[in-house]
Amino acid sequence: MAILGFTNRTENWKTAQHFAPLFGANSVRLARQLLAHDEEERAKLHPGDVRLELFWYGLRDYFHGRTESVKEQEKQLAGVYRVQFGKVRQQVEKFVEAGKLRELTEDNYRASSDDQMRRLRNNLRNTEIDIVLESPNHLFIGEAKHQSDFGGNSEYILAHQLIRQYVMASILTKSPNRGVTVVPFVVGDSRAELKKQHQVDFMLCQGWMREENVLEWSDIEALR
Repeated sequence: MAILGFTNRTENWKTAQHFAPLFGANSVRLARQLLAHDEEERAKLHPGDVRLELFWYGLRDYFHGRTESVKEQEKQLAGVYRVQFGKVRQQVEKFVEAGKLRELTEDNYRASSDDQMRRLRNNLRNTEIDIVLESPNHLFIGEAKHQSDFGGNSEYILAHQLIRQYVMASILTKSPNRGVTVVPFVVGDSRAELKKQHQVDFMLCQGWMREENVLEWSDIEALR
């Protein structure tokens, strides 16, 4: 029964409700679904191989307790970002030119100046991923949506939510090199509506996310 008679409509509550039954050995079910295209990798996964966490701030926790100064962290992140994502601004600009994403500022997706490097670190350090699963060979990162769009803010260096999450997870899996593949997915009220979202379209066009990993809440319920 709803508390005080009001339905809790927050995405975090809906996410916790749907994914809590998948903690522990059951999390392998979701990992297998997200690897539906790769029967060999699916067959390798067994209960106990997959860990599930919710509302994950990966880079913030990675830097906790480390000895590098903030300036050193900024330079380290910017260097890895430029190597891995040096062309992402041009890729985003194509979507801007097609009218699918808003105009970029001069700083968006650049990490050369001291100010850009500072803002990049802050962006990545404060990036939250709703659902994260780790298997021996994969890091699955999921964003949950319920009656809301994917966030975009041109004041950030990495202006778009799904891109920002993918960049953060990719940098973490390469530093140090863990040999882990990042597998993004999204879950929402309607698969068809999710596919109309321009950030989802961008992820699919870059080959960063697979179409079958655009999920509905009912797909998660079926895994319980």
